Amino acid sequence: MTKKSEMEMRMIIKHSLMRVGFKVDSVGFAYLCYAVELVIKNPDLIHNMCKGVYAKVGEKFCVQNDLTIERNIRYAIDKTYINKSFVELNHMFNMNLFTINDKPTNGELIKLMAEYYNMSLYKKDLIC
Repeated sequence: MTKKSEMEMRMIIKHSLMRVGFKVDSVGFAYLCYAVELVIKNPDLIHNMCKGVYAKVGEKFCVQNDLTIERNIRYAIDKTYINKSFVELNHMFNMNLFTINDKPTNGELIKLMAEYYNMSLYKKDLIC
């Protein structure tokens, strides 16, 4: 992956998460962006969140405890759910993934955002 395509991927991830309703000023947002990036680059990581995704995010951000990473991502999801719910994900995927009362787990959200990128669904949103 070239530097340019990697920077573009990061911008798309951030924009997509902001569109869902995540606040950029939370620590969990930064962890979530990097977690999605990791899963885009290596989809098998999603099958082992603690020793795969959380450990690599911890390495990047110099956090020793995987539970801290998990908790900060979960907190960002909880805050987004309280403030906006996840209805926008339905629009992004053009299907009913979540009702107003549903909230994705950390792994579900990371995988969905990676699939949003991998399926190039962001391109149809750029046209509109």
